[in-house]
Amino acid sequence: MMKLIQYLQDNMDIAKLLHEGKVSLVGVTEQEQVAIMEAFEEEVHADGVFWS
Repeated sequence: MMKLIQYLQDNMDIAKLLHEGKVSLVGVTEQEQVAIMEAFEEEVHADGVFWS
């Protein structure tokens, strides 16, 4: 899964096609695909977050 996410980050044109429904992810469940697409749609801000 991490390799897939890294690939999509490196190839945002493929991520866009996935969002448009023009390509699919073989071997990825529908729930996993939804989670991946939500992660790419939302901008994550970690300002002020501290790990202890």
